[in-house]
Amino acid sequence: MQIRPYNPGDEEAILALDARVLPSVWNRRTMDNWHWKFTEKNPSGHSIIWIAEFESRIIAHFAAVPYRLKIFDEEVEASHSIGALVDEEYQNRGLLKLLGDKIWKGLAERGIFFTWGFPNERASRFHKAILGYEDLINFDVWKIEKSDIGTAKSNPAWRAIDVFDADFDRLWEECSGDYDIAVVRNRTYLNWRYLQRPDWQYFPFGLYEKKALKGYVVLKIYRQDRIKRGHIVDIFSHREDRDSLNLLVAGSLDFFSEQDVDEATVWIWGNSLIENLLAEKAFVKIPADIPLLLRINGKHPCQDQIRDNSHWYFTMGDSTEIF
Repeated sequence: MQIRPYNPGDEEAILALDARVLPSVWNRRTMDNWHWKFTEKNPSGHSIIWIAEFESRIIAHFAAVPYRLKIFDEEVEASHSIGALVDEEYQNRGLLKLLGDKIWKGLAERGIFFTWGFPNERASRFHKAILGYEDLINFDVWKIEKSDIGTAKSNPAWRAIDVFDADFDRLWEECSGDYDIAVVRNRTYLNWRYLQRPDWQYFPFGLYEKKALKGYVVLKIYRQDRIKRGHIVDIFSHREDRDSLNLLVAGSLDFFSEQDVDEATVWIWGNSLIENLLAEKAFVKIPADIPLLLRINGKHPCQDQIRDNSHWYFTMGDSTEIF
């Protein structure tokens, strides 16, 4: 058996392993999706990927996707661990630990000291017991039914976004100081995350006061069986700008009304004002047990503050694994 880093050309075998281990209709890693996510198409750089190979067959895979993360007064390179896959025949043999050790070493050498992940319940226990992850956030889901969404209303300050332009760099510079820890939401990242993704359509909207961008929201629509569902994937403005955040939530509901969704959901962490606005508009908070784990890969002056979830702002869009 060989433990080795990814080599160009491994993609097809990695996708085949993914299909064997996770036979789900959700978030299939198509070849286009794979290259968008794991290669230099990501503006933060190529992922660190390790695999286990036996008799010329890839039997395990683990990866860390780099992100730019704002931590108080600095920007650092962080990462999102994904793709923990072991062929059923070779599970419970310590392969993920072997791959993980290689990844943590590579991350530390690259100066990437923080990694987050969204493992399922079984994997979460393994990540904490064996791989050194810690609990960070446990998300609940906010949900609204069709009968409470209301009727769409025209909002002249609400504009569909075809491209995230320099206004979004200015918005990030103006608002980022409100948030201690958050993924860097500049135009390069936003275009990659929401408009350049090849296998899914998002609906981004900006809120303007005259010509000044006050905030944005990113929405999606999908069907699950007979249910047509909307998601608020990302929302951003000044942290305490109640008027703008209220209009962003209201505009989202208008869009969902136009799209005739059966329900809309969102999970979010780090802005109680947004949660208050969701409650005011008839969203109901439902316990969901969606764990976000954190791993510290090396020493950093802010590592204790990083462990404190009260400093974090996190939305659905901060994971590439969310469709």
